[in-house]
Amino acid sequence: MKRRNFIGLATLAASGVAASGYISFEKFEMLMRKIIIKDTASLKVDLQEIDKFFADTSKYKVWNNLFPFANQQVIRWHYYVDNPLFSLPYSSNYKLYRSKIVGLFLLSSDFFVNKMDVNKPITYRSLYDPYISPCSNPFSNLFYPGV
Repeated sequence: MKRRNFIGLATLAASGVAASGYISFEKFEMLMRKIIIKDTASLKVDLQEIDKFFADTSKYKVWNNLFPFANQQVIRWHYYVDNPLFSLPYSSNYKLYRSKIVGLFLLSSDFFVNKMDVNKPITYRSLYDPYISPCSNPFSNLFYPGV
């Protein structure tokens, strides 16, 4: 092997290690924020409302309880590496986790109380937990009469 080829392969390997280190150790809340912003792009969501949501989730440590380290890695790798040409393992789990993240944000807001009206701005109310506020049912017939 020529020195030039060796240096090229070593540089490629080092950049691969650096990229995988960035993906594996990026702050998880920042990734969750990107997912919520991307999935609610068609809704009227102010970024301050998302910040209020993340302030409460960090206070109650929701992400560590909801997603252990291995699940966080699945979310990270799928967010950055998954593409239409090939699928990483556990892609169905990634879709489920992503739905949980966005669903928790929407349940914590007034989106369902406003009858899923996409024209109204979404405001954060409080962190959705059925054990803390068991009487709050956003899918109640009180909010959807005649349906």
